[in-house]
Amino acid sequence: MSYGDNELSLRQVAQGYTSNAGNIMVACVDKELVKAFFSNWKWINLGLVVSEQLCRLPKEQRKRMVADVVINAIKKTPSRNIVVENIDLLFSPEYSLDVIRTLQLAGKNKRLLVIWAGDYQDGVLTYAQPDCPDFHRYEIKNYGVCCITR
Repeated sequence: MSYGDNELSLRQVAQGYTSNAGNIMVACVDKELVKAFFSNWKWINLGLVVSEQLCRLPKEQRKRMVADVVINAIKKTPSRNIVVENIDLLFSPEYSLDVIRTLQLAGKNKRLLVIWAGDYQDGVLTYAQPDCPDFHRYEIKNYGVCCITR
């Protein structure tokens, strides 16, 4: 395993290491591996929480409200250390959401470890393949997050 300026190992994070990269850590690793190190953190199934909230809203309001729903769900979680899983819903093209920026806003006073179902390579996080409608690409240097990779 090699780690650059914005990369950490699960062990470092679990042991309380903090990075200058901010409060959001993105884990591009298997969820079971994360569970082994972060069983004492509060886990939130963000996709489930957000979809339940959005279903209560009229369809025309969902795009406008999705970021607020995400932010409120995380802010209301009664822990400072949170593992966020199942974020796939947030990449839906109908929401036009900057997922990382939204998570940063949501986790201002928290430490978030986001399980990312995508790839990290050469300072770039991706979700889905470029030919998919839900494809997203993030240069992490523009966001101040750190990535945990194998």
